[in-house]
Amino acid sequence: MLIFGKINNTYARYRFDLNILQDTFDDFFGALITGSNTKGVEFLRDDKGNIIKAKIDLLIHQKTFDAFFSELIVKGKDDTNVSPSNGSREDKITNLIAAARSFLSTKYQSGGTSLFGMDCSGFSTMAYKSIGINLPRTSRDQALAGKATDKNSLQAGDLVFFATGTDPKRISHVGLIIKGGAKGQARMIHASSSKGVIEDDPFSSYYDPKFISATRIL
Repeated sequence: MLIFGKINNTYARYRFDLNILQDTFDDFFGALITGSNTKGVEFLRDDKGNIIKAKIDLLIHQKTFDAFFSELIVKGKDDTNVSPSNGSREDKITNLIAAARSFLSTKYQSGGTSLFGMDCSGFSTMAYKSIGINLPRTSRDQALAGKATDKNSLQAGDLVFFATGTDPKRISHVGLIIKGGAKGQARMIHASSSKGVIEDDPFSSYYDPKFISATRIL
């Protein structure tokens, strides 16, 4: 099924498998389908009456759409079903990185935790939520979770913390390591305030001198 979200006359298109996500779709949009108040909603049906496309004006229904996609990340984005968190550590990290990559190109939004926009700790929160692990909401609190690890021994799944604000000792940014190693090898995904969710070098000339700590959650 295709679903379109509309903001300022621009549609963003998402595809998902109702064989997997029918209950989730019904939970959030069932009232719109069966109710009389369908302002801002347009459903396209096949010859059997089944909904095959939906257009939803986010200026009217953004909260519902936002909540739906936040829940969708936990179940698996698009046609992918993310495995539950009771597998091996390797499986969890594989699923964690897959979830993190699914957020790439998401715009930055302070306080955001969805595909409509997210900040750095919102990104790490949602990535870990996808494998059933609930992190504290702020980067400073996330730095206290898990086990401290050395910056030269980073592994995939580790969180790295930086002081990017005016206080050089105060944690204000977090990234998720997707490839371990030392300088020149490690890679992270994070929500940049200027570029949105991107893959980056945690040892770049910008981030290396701002490094504060790293923690291992898995």
